Amino acid sequence: MADQKTKKKTKTPTSPKKKYDDDCEVLDKFREMADELSKNYNSEYILEENKRLKSTIEELDIVSSEIIGKVLVDKKSPFLKSVIVNRGSKDGIELGMAVMDKSYLIGKVVEVSFTSSRVLLLSDLNSKVPVDIMPNNIQSILSGTGGDNGTIQYTRQQELIENDAIVFTSGAGGLFKSGIPIGTIFKDPNNSNINVKFFSDFSQLRFVKIISFKEEVK
Repeated sequence: MADQKTKKKTKTPTSPKKKYDDDCEVLDKFREMADELSKNYNSEYILEENKRLKSTIEELDIVSSEIIGKVLVDKKSPFLKSVIVNRGSKDGIELGMAVMDKSYLIGKVVEVSFTSSRVLLLSDLNSKVPVDIMPNNIQSILSGTGGDNGTIQYTRQQELIENDAIVFTSGAGGLFKSGIPIGTIFKDPNNSNINVKFFSDFSQLRFVKIISFKEEVK
């Protein structure tokens, strides 16, 4: 018997015109996708840019003066948690000025002499600071405990406060400007306490910034 050869099916070649039309269609789809992505990214960029501009405009309304001070041991303090800095009225220090470690709030000036000042730390029992808890924008009061942490008080929205939420100054009362970072939330699983772990270690302070935030007179 003669060998039967299987016939291979030959593929009809694509005409140059059809290939060109297909390529154009694919290219058009890519262009549409790129345009859509560009619109999305532009929208996100514009939103972020607006936030930055708004923040910058608000900052322009605040005039700050900064003084660097060295931290000294506070042996005769009437407070549980306070430090002495080697800057006083001769350096322009005034009562109520904010005291910061890098970019973090750590306390305020409560006593001023000619050559030195006493700083009440946020952890002291007498410390009370209006705060915002983000990202849910919850207004509250941060109180000192006399220990290493703070606690959140006087809020009706405890269920909305989550672990690791960030605590900032709210600016209420006009003593501090809004948006200064303070610490993070951690809830005690054994009770209903909402604690704040400060960003700064108050036992390791060496140099601090003493700042006065005042509204600019226009």
